[in-house]
Amino acid sequence: MVSVTDEHHAPLKYESYRNRHYRTFKVWLPGAQDTTKILVLTYKVSNGLKYFEDHDELYWNVTGDEWDVPIEAATARILLPAGATGVKALAFSGAYGARGQQADLRITGPEILYQMTRPLGFREGLTAVVGWDKGLVAEPGSLQRTNLFLRSNWPLALPIGVFGLMWYLWYTRGRDPRLRPITVTYEPPDTLTPAELGTLIDNSPDLRDITATLVDLAVRGFLRIKERQESTLLGFRSSSAYYLHRLKSFSEWTGLKPHEHATLSGVFFEDKATAVALSDLENRFYARLDGIRSSLFDQLLNRSYYPRRPDRVKQIYITIGIFVTLASIFGAVWLSDQYGIALQTGIAAGILSGLIIIGFGWFMPARTIRGARVLEKVLGFEEFLTRVESDRFQRVVKTPQMFEKFLPFAMALGVEQNWVRAFDGIYTQPAHLVSRSQHRRLPPQKFCRQLVEDVRRSRHDHDLRATKHEWIRIQQQFIRRILRRRRRRRRKRILTV
Repeated sequence: MVSVTDEHHAPLKYESYRNRHYRTFKVWLPGAQDTTKILVLTYKVSNGLKYFEDHDELYWNVTGDEWDVPIEAATARILLPAGATGVKALAFSGAYGARGQQADLRITGPEILYQMTRPLGFREGLTAVVGWDKGLVAEPGSLQRTNLFLRSNWPLALPIGVFGLMWYLWYTRGRDPRLRPITVTYEPPDTLTPAELGTLIDNSPDLRDITATLVDLAVRGFLRIKERQESTLLGFRSSSAYYLHRLKSFSEWTGLKPHEHATLSGVFFEDKATAVALSDLENRFYARLDGIRSSLFDQLLNRSYYPRRPDRVKQIYITIGIFVTLASIFGAVWLSDQYGIALQTGIAAGILSGLIIIGFGWFMPARTIRGARVLEKVLGFEEFLTRVESDRFQRVVKTPQMFEKFLPFAMALGVEQNWVRAFDGIYTQPAHLVSRSQHRRLPPQKFCRQLVEDVRRSRHDHDLRATKHEWIRIQQQFIRRILRRRRRRRRKRILTV
């Protein structure tokens, strides 16, 4: 706003505030009672022209179309700079979106005059459209357009600032110490179990790590894995069923780490249970998964491999990202009401900022120097398990005992296929890990795949049950609300009577 004056060019007192995407002015007119007054508003508008390939254009809503009172007369005068050529004009009148042209217009050189031929009714307005040949007005360049865009959509700078902040936090807190050159190692480092080793390498205790724990417990004599052929379709077909047999009682579970004890307890839920089918795990094992994962993180934290639990670090940043997104949405609504900033701009900036925080947060867990040094040895051990079948490791003596001992670690690292191929022709006799009817060897690849699928299915069924219970709870709350409303209406009727 440049100035607010009366017909004598005397300045008038006024206030300005935002109302949704409009700017509202409140003007004090002395003696404005049962009289006619002229109010002159002088203002500048940036980015008010449209630029096309063959012409430039002014598209201007002269009166607005949200007035709650009728407008008896409306006129407009548009004056172009001298030298304008190819001048064309249109007028639209009526409610929002109307295409009526009930206005007279006259083009006299650079001057265009508009005059309504009828009064404007409730929520009706007049829109002027003027076009002219290019070259009359200097079209803004890319830098100027960018500047205008950022001035009108400055909330979009928020994601840029958030990205810079999160990059700084990741660079200073979320990076591991630099790893040294990897050398091959032939034993699991620092007496790590397969699940601990698999968690340390990717900062996440996956189902593969828990599956490797079951196999490791079988190698160490706590359980035995057996395959049985079960008949289906009246004996015309048969399928393989895998069973876990407990070899030691609860009192003999000494020397186990917390996650191993929790795994065995999840499989053999009752003290009397000595054999459990893998297919039965999906009905109860899911309840132990979160506890097993938590135990693994606590064990690695106690070993000083991490300054903070990786899962807690991720949860903190995910929570912050969700909070920033929600706060930005509410802030976008407020900015739209107070300053006329486009609502979709603020919402997009908030959502993008939240996603940046969550994305960086996923990579924020960092290992300590001790954790990085152990990781180097883990990577060296993975190199050995992956390339043991190559000529480079032909000098390594391969035995069935070695196969069983390191198979759980290969499973945790995802290289069990390489490990199994390296022992083709060597692991041919029934061993302590698995057994099968008719003394045939149980294929490790098939068993690993089956075990992972059963554990994954247990988790999937748990999620489905949780979703179903949540849906039932929502339905019950909705029904209770309806019943409460009905009771209130009945009480009002009784009181009225």
